[in-house]
Parts: sequence; C-alpha cells; structure tokens
Amino acid sequence: MVCLSILLLVGFRMQIERLRTEISSFGLDNLLVIETITPQDISAGMSSDRFRSLRKHGQLFTARKMLAYAKGSNGKNAAVIGYSDADIRGLLPYLKFGHSTFVLSNKIPQGIAIDYNIGNTSVTAVSLKPEEKLLQLIQTDTLFIPLERLADIEKRGYSMIYYLQKNPKSPNIENIISAIQRVSRADGNGKIDIKSAAAIKKKLDRLEAQQSSMKLWLAIILGSALSLIYGVLSILEFRQSMYIAALLKSFGVSSILLGLRSILENLLIVNAVTIGIIYTLSKYHGTIFAALKVKTGADIHSLYWGPETIWTIAAANIGVLISSIPVFLALRKQVGNILD
Repeated sequence: MVCLSILLLVGFRMQIERLRTEISSFGLDNLLVIETITPQDISAGMSSDRFRSLRKHGQLFTARKMLAYAKGSNGKNAAVIGYSDADIRGLLPYLKFGHSTFVLSNKIPQGIAIDYNIGNTSVTAVSLKPEEKLLQLIQTDTLFIPLERLADIEKRGYSMIYYLQKNPKSPNIENIISAIQRVSRADGNGKIDIKSAAAIKKKLDRLEAQQSSMKLWLAIILGSALSLIYGVLSILEFRQSMYIAALLKSFGVSSILLGLRSILENLLIVNAVTIGIIYTLSKYHGTIFAALKVKTGADIHSLYWGPETIWTIAAANIGVLISSIPVFLALRKQVGNILD
C-alpha cells in the first residue's frame, strides 16, 4: 500500500514538473498558432497570411511547413519549411550568414554543407544551430528553402506557422487567442491549432489542486487501512502472547510499559519498511518508469522526499497508534481473567 501510494504521488509530481518545464521553455507570454492549409483551401483561394497582423503584438516568426521530407546526403531526413519575403524578418539571425538555403540542426556541426533531394528538386544547405526560441518548432533537422523553389510541393498543402513572442504592453494571451478563434469561426477556413503557456498553466493549476486533494485522501485511506490491518494483527499477536503479558504483569510490569513495547515495535517495523520502500523506489526510479515508458527528468530527491511523502509516513504512524488501542484495552483485563 505504501509502495502504491508513493508511486501515485510520484507520478503526479512528475506530471507537474513536466508542465512546469514546458511552461518555462515555451515562455509564459508566447503563442504558437499552426494553421493547416489543404489543397482544397488553396484551390478556394484562401489567404495564408490572415494572421500576420499578430506582429503588432510582438516579434512574430512565420513560415510554411511542407508535407514532405528532404533526403540528405548524410543519410538523414529533414523536415521542409518554405519561406517568402514576408517571413524574412524572423529568419534574419540565419540569413545573415549569406545562405538562402540552410538546415537547422542540433546534431550536425555548424557550417557543414549537405545536399538534399526534395522530390525532383536538389539543393545544397549549410548547417546552422537553431536559436532557443525556435526549439519549440524544431524537433528534428529542418531544411529552410525559399518558397518559390517549392511550388509543386506547396500545392499538396502545408502548415502555416505563426510563433509570437508577445510584447509586455500588448493584450494578454487569452485575449489574443480569443481574437484568433473569432476570425477562424467567422470564415470557417483552415484548421487552427493554438498552443500557449497560459493553457498549460491552467492545466498545471488543475493538477496541483488534484494533487492536494489526492494526497489528503491517500493519507486518510492509508492510515485507515493500516489501522485496521495492524489492529487485527495486534489483537491476534496479543492473544498469542497474553500469557506472557499476564506473567510479566504478575511480576509487577505495568500495562503501560507492555503497551508501549507493542507500539514501539510496530512503529519500528512500519517506519523501517516505509522508508526502505521509498529509498528503493527512488534508487530504481529510472528503471521503473522506463519500463512504464514514462520519461523522467525531475530531481529524484524532490520527487520522493517531498511534503506528500511526509504525509504518507505520518499516516502510517497514525495508523499504528490507532491500531494499538485494542492492545491497551486487552491489557486492562485482570491477570486472573487472562489465565482462566
């Protein structure tokens, strides 16, 4: 039961830490809008620039992610992003090197030239390192190429990316998101996917509230269960040793001392087992959660030895104390009644 309680609490803590990390890396005032443009939308003449007005709220990065991959001479595939003159502002940190075609990668050394094939198009791209703000968009090697060279591929459809780093003086993210959603509902064009730290923050607040409620109920349930289990075991154990207890009482040993011996013995067992389980789980944390296919990145000590763990240990100890009540009641019996 202690093992299950700790694993549940650790699982909740890991979710919370993951969301905190995501908020920190994404930026609380940043916004990512991905609009899916289908061939039908292109045929209908739908504008792919309708959200460029977001630039008035801060620094805006825009580009088009194609539904294609580029095959590299290094044996690795790269995602393909096309850019036009309207997208150049966000790409100036990379275009300043003088290469109109480049690949952003954390794995390829900077300055290496690589040949890529995209359908019938062949290009040579220079490897550059992505800036931190683009790490939200660059999950793998990504080839950037002028849009005019991707005319045939563009007709298959693409994802229009808008990544906004909001100006502190601009409206809050919630208001900007509401405006985007109103525009999308009004014309019914395209499929909009919006990601912001504000939405992640709401989820984090909800999880933290659930964790607070969960740790309380886990402590109550664990304490009650241990009280019941140890209460029954204490009574059974006392029945086996009641003649010894009666003999000790006849020699003048007080009932209080006999009861305290039972309490201390059970407290020692419960705390040794509980702390041992927590230590073992923390030691093999990576192995356990790797087997469960759950990524771990938070500090192990904070995961296993936080306030909720103290609640669990306290509940176990309270359960032992409550379970000792039947023993004290039994010790009140007279020696003569025990020996009958």
